[in-house]
Amino acid sequence: MSTLIFYEIERLRREQSYSMPLNHFHDHYEIYYLLSGKRYYFIQDRSYLMQEGDLVFIDKNKLHKTIDANSLPHERILLSFNDNWVPAKDPDYQETALAPFRQKHIIFSLSGANRTLVENLLFSLMREQQQAQKGWELNSKALLTQLLVFCARLIDQQGPTEEHPQAHNPKIFEIVSHINEHFQERLSLATISKKFHISPSYFCRSFKETTGFSFVEYLNNIRIREAQRLLRETKLKVIHIAEQSGFDSVAHFGRVFKQVTSQTPLECRKMMHLGL
Repeated sequence: MSTLIFYEIERLRREQSYSMPLNHFHDHYEIYYLLSGKRYYFIQDRSYLMQEGDLVFIDKNKLHKTIDANSLPHERILLSFNDNWVPAKDPDYQETALAPFRQKHIIFSLSGANRTLVENLLFSLMREQQQAQKGWELNSKALLTQLLVFCARLIDQQGPTEEHPQAHNPKIFEIVSHINEHFQERLSLATISKKFHISPSYFCRSFKETTGFSFVEYLNNIRIREAQRLLRETKLKVIHIAEQSGFDSVAHFGRVFKQVTSQTPLECRKMMHLGL
């Protein structure tokens, strides 16, 4: 998990093979636009083939990762912002402007005038950040709002874009859904392989190819995300949070939590209460 202070936008072109680092979910919103090439994008419990002109919205605390699609090079724009950047108390903004993040795995496949408009808005946002002239933050918020409202209207006009499913064993997605629903229970490579009638070696290989995560990495991320929710929303002791998140011991919980978040559970709770 990473922490974003307010807002940033970045354009990046990669000539070589690249998959995102491990342990990727965060408490800010993310917009990913593919300018060229192809990428596989794993989001929560599904994997999608993204092509140039595709725009994807990642809500807060959604586990996600981009993976090579054997198409080099690729170029993307990544825009990130948190609740401090938007009028969180404005119900109309929450309902309308943030609507693209509330859809289930929404991907916009843009073409023609729609693609031109979105790219112009993204390029304008990059210029504002790079030049940092007087009022750049105010103008950036206006441009971001225009982008969000435009996509919210596309949802009403067109509905969700038909997704490009990744050609992998559908059993892996069934297993991912099972992990998401039963992460609080004792889950192991052996129990999963037995339940889904799949060999451990094939399972490990297919799971990594499909999600970009190893089985243990994925399970730990799901459990730590739940632990963060409990730290934020309850006054439970750390030992009880460890149990409810699926960990066998508080010591193991502490090690994994620090590995994923770079914080101890108590440090995380303190920062949440301070609103950082």
